[in-house]
Amino acid sequence: MAIENNTAHLLVQEIEEKQLLVELIGQVNKDFILAGLPFRLAEKAGVMEVVSELRSILFKMMTHNFGDYLNLLYRVDVSENKIKSLKEIDPEKIANAVTQMVLEREWQKVWLKNKSRLRD
Repeated sequence: MAIENNTAHLLVQEIEEKQLLVELIGQVNKDFILAGLPFRLAEKAGVMEVVSELRSILFKMMTHNFGDYLNLLYRVDVSENKIKSLKEIDPEKIANAVTQMVLEREWQKVWLKNKSRLRD
């Protein structure tokens, strides 16, 4: 996936700086399991590999098994309004945008868990 905007660049940069990539991958994989999906991200991947792999998985689900795609978005808790607000019609661009949304939401979960652990 080509990172298309400044928000995505900042997200990737923050993931790298906080050194929470393993936790992010674990959270994504956990949500795949809870959604009953057979996909898993490689635990030793770099940030850009994770982005690319997740984008590929989402694109496949979006084009071949829309029910699983919607189930994952629900499981991850991506805002329905954000999805509906997409103006794109090109599946590649939609996959890029949704990948960013999924990563942002999963990052929020990881960041909050890590922040609360640091307080304890």
